[in-house]
Amino acid sequence: MTKRPDSKATDYEVGYRRPPKANQFQPGTSGNPRGRRKGSRPIGAVLQSILSQKLTVAERGRTRRVTRLEIMLLQLANDAARGDARAMKLLLELNDRYGDSPEAAIKLVDVLAEDREILEQYLKRPDSQQPSSSDTSVPSAAKLKSDEEGEDDAF
Repeated sequence: MTKRPDSKATDYEVGYRRPPKANQFQPGTSGNPRGRRKGSRPIGAVLQSILSQKLTVAERGRTRRVTRLEIMLLQLANDAARGDARAMKLLLELNDRYGDSPEAAIKLVDVLAEDREILEQYLKRPDSQQPSSSDTSVPSAAKLKSDEEGEDDAF
């Protein structure tokens, strides 16, 4: 690598990955001064905003607002129900892929909470309506709550 004779710094060699000092980025100055335009968005963000827009739909004499994505899925299901083979195939593939998603599943915690509420209401009934303790053994609501707290320790 050779030194440039007109260079101010005699100890700096210009070469591969060593540009002349005059052509290097200056400290405090951006290498991309204009940058990305403020109004531009990635295509994924634009697509999500389009699909999440709500439109008014009339169904069975009633109007409701649903997203474009839901409208498209409803149209796909209607086409499949009319006998469109491509729509059937696509709908079944979507069901296989997303049918068991956590959003579609019933949460066990919610079911247990509903069961707990039913049991608490049952236990709060007047004594005349409750069965005698000799017939069945029903734990108290306080016992149910203490059992819930101790569930984590059991496993």
